[in-house]
Amino acid sequence: MPDPSAPTSEHTARPVRVLKFGGTSVGTAEGVRNAVRIVCAATEACRPVVVVSAAAGVTNDLVRAAEEAQADPATAEAWTRRVGQCYRTLAANTLTDEELRARYATALQAELSELRRALRERAGPNAAAARDAVLAAGERLMVPLLAAALDAHGQVSQSVDATALLCTDAAHGDATVQWAPTRRRVRDWHRSRADGVPIVPGFVGGTADGVTTTLGRGGSDLSAAVLARALGAERMERWTDVDGLYTRDPDEHDDARPLERIDFDQARTWTKTGRLGMHPCTLDPLIDAGIPLRVRCTHRPEVPGTRIVPAPMLA
Repeated sequence: MPDPSAPTSEHTARPVRVLKFGGTSVGTAEGVRNAVRIVCAATEACRPVVVVSAAAGVTNDLVRAAEEAQADPATAEAWTRRVGQCYRTLAANTLTDEELRARYATALQAELSELRRALRERAGPNAAAARDAVLAAGERLMVPLLAAALDAHGQVSQSVDATALLCTDAAHGDATVQWAPTRRRVRDWHRSRADGVPIVPGFVGGTADGVTTTLGRGGSDLSAAVLARALGAERMERWTDVDGLYTRDPDEHDDARPLERIDFDQARTWTKTGRLGMHPCTLDPLIDAGIPLRVRCTHRPEVPGTRIVPAPMLA
């Protein structure tokens, strides 16, 4: 259930939903456009907060880039060009408005400069922090692209710096969210934020000193869950490339059946064993606050997907 201590001004009277889009949902122009339609439809019923992953495959490239740059900093330029080309192509296929393309190109260049710098720092004394800055680039490059696509659809949006919201310890590569300062930061931001749909890079946090950290693989789901709890969200929606959860893997078993809903206990067990493909701590903030999670398909939004709910809600 929503947290009663969350912001309740007239400006925030409509319920908040946190919509998280995974890499396979935004890895193509069609996927980005589908995500835009989903977000725009959500604005009719709630105040959506969007959390977005890197485009599919980019984080794996960045892991390799970080490894190679630590051994040979001269590889930084080639990897920066490769990642940049991925997003340039995605933007060219997604955005038709020249002004929006130019705006994204400016944001792209700024983020690529940061990526290049971080890759070159991999061979230095702050290698662990530099690695997190490298890995965060995928999400940071996606945020302004999705923002531009929303703007092209007539929906005002705003890019948000996750390091200013999710406060973590300094365990680079697998940072732990510090709940008290995170809740304070998120609520202060939410009370005073400008109109428009906020887009937050998943997977990314920051230390108390503002140094970029990452939450571990699957961390975008955890980012969304933390924001949902801090905001007292009505629910979290996890948009991916599957119709929901099944009794068995539908790619391997013809008798697999879709699940309309399951309770948190079952979902937590599946999450801890990796069956749901989420960060193992994703459900913890939602369980603490009684906030349901819905798993849905970006490419088939008409399908209701699977609801993950507290046990009393199963009735």
